[in-house]
Amino acid sequence: MIEEKVLDEPVKEKPPVALSKSTMKRFAINVASLFSVNVANMLLPLLTVPYVVRIIGPERLGLLNFSQAYVAYFTLLINYGFDTAAVRAIAADRHNKSLVNQIFSEVMTGKALLWVLSTIIFGAITYFVEEFRAQWWLHVCTYISCLGIVLFPIWLYQAMEDLGRVAIFNTIVKVLFTFTVFIFIREPNDYIYQNLSLSIAQVLISVAAFVVALRRFDLTYTFPSFAQLLKRFKDDSTLFFTSVVATIYAGSNTFLLGIFSTAYSVGIFSAGTRIAGITQSFVSLALSQAFFPIVARAFGQGKEEGLKVVRTIFFPVVVLMTLITIGLYIIAPLFIHLFYGDQFEEAVVVLRIVSILPITLGLNNLLGVHTMINLRMDKAFFRISALASIISLGLNALLIKQLGHIGVSYSWVITEIFVIMAFYVHLRSQGIQVVKLAYLREALAFSKERIQSFRQR
Repeated sequence: MIEEKVLDEPVKEKPPVALSKSTMKRFAINVASLFSVNVANMLLPLLTVPYVVRIIGPERLGLLNFSQAYVAYFTLLINYGFDTAAVRAIAADRHNKSLVNQIFSEVMTGKALLWVLSTIIFGAITYFVEEFRAQWWLHVCTYISCLGIVLFPIWLYQAMEDLGRVAIFNTIVKVLFTFTVFIFIREPNDYIYQNLSLSIAQVLISVAAFVVALRRFDLTYTFPSFAQLLKRFKDDSTLFFTSVVATIYAGSNTFLLGIFSTAYSVGIFSAGTRIAGITQSFVSLALSQAFFPIVARAFGQGKEEGLKVVRTIFFPVVVLMTLITIGLYIIAPLFIHLFYGDQFEEAVVVLRIVSILPITLGLNNLLGVHTMINLRMDKAFFRISALASIISLGLNALLIKQLGHIGVSYSWVITEIFVIMAFYVHLRSQGIQVVKLAYLREALAFSKERIQSFRQR
């Protein structure tokens, strides 16, 4: 495998990674594209929510979301740590065709092998564990989406900073299959078709995006050697275990609630976190993924160059996320009653508790993903995430039995706040300061310049 560059080693004959007009234009396009790709998974189905939930009710909605939380663990296994590591490696030298083809071949092969393994594990658990066997057909319908996880090379589009085409395929297919809900869900027992339609949509999007990527980037697949695959798995193992522990504290709330509480509580929690999930999609997926390759390329030219980019964007992101948080808190009653109805009244409290998540997730990405991961602080990132997982499990064990969906909401928020504080303390201990008043002035000057440029155009 081609070795990755050391962060502080200067890269010759490459233009500086400043936040120029072309860079910001590409960044804005990628944000819009990624936002549509990821939010469409939640926003388009949200259009059917008033219709669906009034037919299936809170309990069956809880079963749908519990199945998605269950399958998310297999998605995690399939992704391994490939996505983040591949973006980081390709973005630093994306004009190296040999490198791109090699990483593409290794990642696609690795995901395919892990899909086979996850399918075996999924089949065994679903068949032999009575609680899962009771809803085996629902889980199978949900698991079909994992095939799309293998095929969808969104990590490649990220690294190449070319995401516009993905949005077109996503929008067309998702619109078609979202409205199949109105055709197939006629009575309460039809609820499984919700996840089935979403899974089929995911597979179709992934196939289209895969074919376009092959042509767009002139990719050549070569089956990697055993040594290459072993090195890829070994190199990305820290990121995999980091994603595992991060999923425990950030993505297991629905699953744990379904195990230790009732389907009704899962339904209420899912309703209360749906719109917060859309903002999470914007922060963690759209903004983060579009911005990550820019930061990775900057860090590829030097530590200070990368930190300068992070510092410039820090305050604008915080302001934007704060406004979103305030908006979520205010519209909580209106949103829940309009989309879910009176039987989901308890979800208003859940939404107001988790309304702070846009801020915490934004800071988490800036300090953790953009700064620590690009500085190769993978082990420290893992240790903090592991400790957060322990805290989350402890809080859930205490709060689920007593408070149900309310307890899970508090556990999620408290754990996210801990992670931010731990990231900040670790960076300061390494002499790295991302937050400083002087950087605010730089950010204001940068924002003013971009607004003036936009007005001129």
